[in-house]
Amino acid sequence: MIEGKTINFRSLEAEDLRQLLDWRNSEFLRKTCREYLLLSMEHQKRWFDSLLKTPPDNIMFGVESKEGKLIGVCGLTWINWKNRNAEVSIYIGEKEWQGKGAAADSLKTLVKYGFETLNLHRISAVIFQFNEPSIKLFTKCGFKFEGKHREAHYIDGKYWDEMIYGILRAEYDEHCPEN
Repeated sequence: MIEGKTINFRSLEAEDLRQLLDWRNSEFLRKTCREYLLLSMEHQKRWFDSLLKTPPDNIMFGVESKEGKLIGVCGLTWINWKNRNAEVSIYIGEKEWQGKGAAADSLKTLVKYGFETLNLHRISAVIFQFNEPSIKLFTKCGFKFEGKHREAHYIDGKYWDEMIYGILRAEYDEHCPEN
């Protein structure tokens, strides 16, 4: 288990797949994440099986409350071991935990894990232009705006930019000196 201030990370288990499927098929997550189609349990099982690859391309965690309730998922994806970089994936699926700091604690804990345990050099995130809460969160956690993919995401009858944010190990060390 990896501990944050208000949350813990744990391994994802096959028993979690039904809950993850429900969250990923919610309108909120289909809008703010890259997956726009409804997923089936078979999709979830294939995704879960892909996490067992060695070396892993993705390292995912269940996000739990301190009381042990699964409230979300986060991880490092598209890991490039040669160049030591990865992309963040994070969502808090339990509505009562959204906007209460669980995502911020999860992001800080995940970045710490990426730099201090995996020895990554760079961690990035792709955030859709309309997702202002996520942009604020990543900026507050030391990520810098690096550029955008113009009109690369279509939703609600409009094209939106994909905003690219990143943090380097040296910036993390400067931004989070207590770590």
